[in-house]
Amino acid sequence: MAQPYAPLLQQMMQEFQGQRLESAERLARSILRINPKDLVALQVQGLSMAIQGRVAESVEPFSKASVLDSKNPELLNNLAKAQHGANLFADAAKTYEKLNRLVPNNAQLLTDMGTSYAKSKDFDKAFSLYDRAIELQPDYFLVWSNRGNLLAELSFNAEALVSYQKSLELNPNYPEAWTNYGNALFSLGRFAEAASAHERALSLNPNYAEAWSNHGNALLELKMGEEAYESYQKAYALKPLHPYLMGQLLSAKLTSCIWDDKEPSVKNMLDLVARDTPATIPFALLQTPADLDLQKRCAQIFIADRYPKHPSFSESLNKADENKQKMKIGYFSSDFKNHPVGILMQNLIQHHDRSRYEIVGFFLNSKSGDEVERSLLDQFDESYDLFGMNDVDARNLVLEQNIDIAIDLNGHTSGARTGLFSRKIAPFQLNYLGYAGTSGSDFYDGLVADAIAISPNHEPFFTEKILRLPHSFFPLDTSIHPDTFGELPSRASQGLPESGFIFSCFNNPYKINPEIFDIWMRLLESVPESVLWLSKTSDKVVQNLRAQAEARGIDPNRLVFATRVPERKDHLSRLRLADLFLDTPHYNAHATAADALWAGVPVLTVIGDTFAGRVAASQLNAAGMPELIVQSNEDYYQKALELATKPEYLSEIRSQLEANRFTAPLFNSKQYVQDLEQLFLNLTSQSS
Repeated sequence: MAQPYAPLLQQMMQEFQGQRLESAERLARSILRINPKDLVALQVQGLSMAIQGRVAESVEPFSKASVLDSKNPELLNNLAKAQHGANLFADAAKTYEKLNRLVPNNAQLLTDMGTSYAKSKDFDKAFSLYDRAIELQPDYFLVWSNRGNLLAELSFNAEALVSYQKSLELNPNYPEAWTNYGNALFSLGRFAEAASAHERALSLNPNYAEAWSNHGNALLELKMGEEAYESYQKAYALKPLHPYLMGQLLSAKLTSCIWDDKEPSVKNMLDLVARDTPATIPFALLQTPADLDLQKRCAQIFIADRYPKHPSFSESLNKADENKQKMKIGYFSSDFKNHPVGILMQNLIQHHDRSRYEIVGFFLNSKSGDEVERSLLDQFDESYDLFGMNDVDARNLVLEQNIDIAIDLNGHTSGARTGLFSRKIAPFQLNYLGYAGTSGSDFYDGLVADAIAISPNHEPFFTEKILRLPHSFFPLDTSIHPDTFGELPSRASQGLPESGFIFSCFNNPYKINPEIFDIWMRLLESVPESVLWLSKTSDKVVQNLRAQAEARGIDPNRLVFATRVPERKDHLSRLRLADLFLDTPHYNAHATAADALWAGVPVLTVIGDTFAGRVAASQLNAAGMPELIVQSNEDYYQKALELATKPEYLSEIRSQLEANRFTAPLFNSKQYVQDLEQLFLNLTSQSS
């Protein structure tokens, strides 16, 4: 019998078929007010919503329709796709199961169902569905691509490449497979090839936001920061809420010291994190005003997304064997090379008491062949290369070594293998040194810090138990003694003027913000003939900072940029030319502050409210120089001005620092390692 609202139905279908979706949806709502069970109106409403990008809203009308007609394959397929698109992966998998009973042995359906199970982290089920789909239709390119995604998620990147290559053989015009292929290459350290793969994806679809974002990631690793920034901009214009994109875009922008008012702003990003949106990776927050609460929330969002709990990861490990003659410590890092962490560890490891401790190095990076790497390979009692190895095989290899404490020196930094630690690889797991923030996870037993870097009232903002060393948690590289620095280089050799006060800051440029730069320019204005000595990371940084100086009425040539010197001894030697090292807020000087202090250069810092913003204060306290820790930006300016205009006061400070290098705890590497070993003993004994 014809419906009394048949004309409305006819008009709705005409609007829908003509892609006038808002009108079709409006008519569907009118029909559903008359008859809430009209199947056609429910489906048109759901499809109109989904096509307009309101996938989550489309779930409700599709669900109502599926209750009314539970054996309609087309309807169930629409519902499953909507549930998947709304991130309701478990619900989508159940709907696909119903559909599979109606339409068995369909490779496309099995592939879609496998992807929902993969997103639900039921990896075994997903693999079995993909394998069945391949058995039914071995030339179906999409199942090979999705199978590659699953392998890549489980860190089987080499195996993922094979699946992607098969997919691309079957369909070389599938841009998603190209960019995912690029991501697998990226994970294997093949960054140039990764960039090329993303470019192939973009040649097929220039409006593919994910490919632009991934292209930016590859360029960043290739040290092509300006080009990476352009790729991130293109991605952001297409899909501003693509996961973690905003943080990468802003980080690339700040790395070039671009301080314009273009969106997005740091405030935009922090507001999104406050609403539990995956707007940035945790590391990118350290250089912003984000408080500890936001840093913790960001880390937890990232961990829940990338390293969710899985039943197979809950396997308990035996506690440390108290009868072992030696405790076995495993250090894990992608930076066991000419990198601040590698240099610090090179000095630290030599002081471990080998009669009580066996020290094992797990290398997470591709071999660099540099001098620091070679030295570390010699210093470790044993070493293992985990680069390119999937998490399952890597975990098995680590477990065979029977280490007592596994120490993650990466945290949320490039090259980390957090997935290994999420699977539990030792009775005790520690977060140490490489990342000045919380992991946001529950699979680390502790975070190594000190009472200043993380004060007791800050503990609620860390998911780890805070394990404090008695002095600064930050180790110094004392392997090159000041007596061996040699003659002081001339100012002219470093491009510095023959006279005038030298303010310096060798921090990475992303740590510099307009507020601290304003203070630096005030200082240059107040101290005639003074200069600011900075680290040159790119021509763009030089250009932008000099333009910022000029905009503040300062001769841009008063900014002098130091280029990298190959020998560490030469770098430490030239540092002595600086009169005062000016620290940055939010993200302090860490290794650069330690180097300055070891070279005898006073460091001035404002103590912050976050771990990353309190590291310099931690070092200065352990160096016996608390008078160089101030509480506000104005105090910072006044203190710097006093040191720059009162030579006798500066001389007194430098003499005190010189004397403290022989007595203060910060400079006693041997005692530092003994304190660290005592921390290890306390950790293992308290739980026995």
